[in-house]
Amino acid sequence: MERGLSPPLNPLILQIGEPTRRQDTHPSLTTTAQHSFHFIFIDTSSLLLMHGATPMSHEQPPRMPETRPSSAKAAFTLVELLAVIAIIGTLVGLLLPAVQAAREAARRSSCMNNLRQLSQGCQNYVDATQTFPPGGGRVRSSNTLYFKKPPYAFDGTRSCWVHYVFPYLEMTAEYNWMVNKGGPWNAVQDSSACPAKVPVALFGCPTDPNVGKNKTYAKSGGGSQSPPDWPLGNGWHGNYLACAASTVFSSSSPDPDYGAINGVCYGVSQTKIKDIGDGLSKTALLSETVLVPDTDTRSDFRGRYWNAWDPGATWFSTLYPPNSTNPDNLDGNSSMVNTVYAPGSATGSNYVMSARSRHTGGASVAFCDGAVTFIVDGVDPLVYRAYGSRNRGTDSE
Repeated sequence: MERGLSPPLNPLILQIGEPTRRQDTHPSLTTTAQHSFHFIFIDTSSLLLMHGATPMSHEQPPRMPETRPSSAKAAFTLVELLAVIAIIGTLVGLLLPAVQAAREAARRSSCMNNLRQLSQGCQNYVDATQTFPPGGGRVRSSNTLYFKKPPYAFDGTRSCWVHYVFPYLEMTAEYNWMVNKGGPWNAVQDSSACPAKVPVALFGCPTDPNVGKNKTYAKSGGGSQSPPDWPLGNGWHGNYLACAASTVFSSSSPDPDYGAINGVCYGVSQTKIKDIGDGLSKTALLSETVLVPDTDTRSDFRGRYWNAWDPGATWFSTLYPPNSTNPDNLDGNSSMVNTVYAPGSATGSNYVMSARSRHTGGASVAFCDGAVTFIVDGVDPLVYRAYGSRNRGTDSE
């Protein structure tokens, strides 16, 4: 329809008027009534619009498409199903490494937070005693040179730095138990319910699958035990070590008996802040180690806090970078289990422990000022070695 033209008329024919008579032309019929009609044409479209109705269209309504019943049901073909499975597998393959990386980042963050709290405990110890906690309560080869009771609250034999910071880490139950028993070794050998038997999450790296280790399977002098305890276990082991030196712990170090070496925490050490000439922010205090399950014939001393017969098992040196292929080496008949992720040896006299972790590419280190940094395996060896010395790095070469 063109604009401006009126719609076509829909005529309605009405008959109006009275019939008129007419004479039938047939002679045999009488005259009948004749009618006259008038016709009026009315546009019905106008009438409908006046009453709000829609005028009828002359166009035919659209036809609905005819549907035919299908005898076959819609379904995936084998090829389509395999294609969907392949796509899903590809997506999972792309996402899984990202998910694993995110989870490991969270575990590493938790591990670093543990180190911060332990470092804060050491700082609290410094505030109370004016010295950093000792690496151990005795010198390695001496049965007489150790912290005695009194003035100390417990016998220092087979103790390590961990026991001295218990009161500053809100671990009064463990500390009181140990004091009442006369020291860590006596406490862990008690046959009753002992806090030393229950691992503490603060001392465990969440990435290490062996976290919470508290059994010793090998006995002194070699051979296995039955049952696998010595005799009641050595308490829970931990993943965190104190920095004792930038050298080996004995033989070629300044002191062959683990005493007076150049780190912050070593045997019967009493290091003051003023003794750290290189600055608190450049001197290592704590780092990580890995826990290794014992075998039937060898026990692994690394991280063994409660029976620190060899206190070097709770220390580390910066002589080698983190996760070094050089084996850890401690004194003892069965003190190391050699593994790919934690090389170990129990031979010779150059005793040393390196920082190690199950994190990819390095290990976390806490410094004496409380800062925690992730040190990569490829760190400059000379720079890293100087971190372990409290004497301006002059004896770290």
